[in-house]
Amino acid sequence: METATQALAGLSPEDRNLLAAVQESPFRLTTLEQFREFPANTEYFILEPNIRKVEDVGWRYLAQHLDVLLPPALLDAIDPVPFGNHAIQEEQGCFTSKGYLTLSGDEWEHERPRERQTEKKPSIKERLEQSRKECANQSKAQPHREKPAPER
Repeated sequence: METATQALAGLSPEDRNLLAAVQESPFRLTTLEQFREFPANTEYFILEPNIRKVEDVGWRYLAQHLDVLLPPALLDAIDPVPFGNHAIQEEQGCFTSKGYLTLSGDEWEHERPRERQTEKKPSIKERLEQSRKECANQSKAQPHREKPAPER
C-alpha cells in the first residue's frame, strides 16, 4: 500500500487528472499493483479534456479522416453525431468529468517482467547420463549376436 501511495504522490497535475478520469471509467484500476505501475503507464491512456460530447468526437473523427477542407456551408450540413458514435465504438472510448478517455494501444508496462516459460535445458552431464541409459536399454532389448564363424 505504501509503495502505491509513494508512486502516486509524484504524479504531475496532468497525470492526477488522468488517474481521476481512469477511475471514473470502465478502465478503472482495481489492484495495488496497477496503482503502483500507473506512473509508468500514463501513455496507456489518452485523455482529451476538450472533448465533452459525442458531437466533439464526431468533429475530431471527421478532421482526422477528411483529406479536403470543406466550406462552412457544407460543414453546416454534416451531422457529427453518427461519426462520433462510430468513433466511440471503434476506440472503445468513454466520457468522464475530466474529458474523453480512450486506450492508446500501448502495452501496459509491468514492474516485474513476467517470467518467461522456458524449458530448462538439461546439462551436458544429464544428457550423457540419459544417453548411457538409452544405450543400456537398447542393448537389453536386442540380444547380443555372436559373430558367425569364418567359412572354411
